[in-house]
Amino acid sequence: EAISIIAEKNASPLTASFVLGANTEAFVSTRIKMGKTGDVIAVVKADGKLFSAKKSVKVTIGGCGG
Repeated sequence: EAISIIAEKNASPLTASFVLGANTEAFVSTRIKMGKTGDVIAVVKADGKLFSAKKSVKVTIGGCGG
C-alpha cells in the first residue's frame, strides 16, 4: 500500500514516501542525501499492517570514502 524512507539523523528525516496503486509491484528506488552517519529506516504498509527494516549507513567526508 505504501513505502516510506526515513534518514534518522537528517534535519528532515522523512526523505521519501510512496503510495502504491492496486496491482503494482511493491518496489521503489531512490537516492537520498545524508549529512552524517545514521540509520535509514524503511516502513512498509501492506495488508493494513506496518513493517520496518533498518540499516546503518556510514557517511564519509566528501561522500567518496575520503
